[in-house]
Amino acid sequence: MCSYSAPATGANLEIGFSPASGTSASTLKTVADSQANAQKRTAAPVSGFGAAAYTYTLADASTNSSGVATTVLMILDGSRLINITAEATVAQVQAIARYVLAH
Repeated sequence: MCSYSAPATGANLEIGFSPASGTSASTLKTVADSQANAQKRTAAPVSGFGAAAYTYTLADASTNSSGVATTVLMILDGSRLINITAEATVAQVQAIARYVLAH
C-alpha cells in the first residue's frame, strides 16, 4: 500500500498491490461491481489496463477538501491486483495507472 496526501489541497491518493494468483477477470468484475454497488455507483470496464480493469467514481466531491470526486480503478495485471483510489478525475487516475504498469 502506498498513500500520498497533498498538503496544499488535502487530496489523497492510495495505491494498493496484492497478489492475485488464481484471480480471474470475472472475479475482478464481481468484486468491482460489489464495491461500486455498495456506494450506489456502477463499475465500468476500462480497456488497455492488464487482463481486466474496472472503474467507478464516487459522488463525494462536495465533501472532499479538494472538491474533486474520488475515483477508484481496479486492475488485474498478471498475478497482481492493483487498486488505485484518488481524489482525482478518471483521466488522472488512468494516467497514474499507466505509469504504475510501465514500472
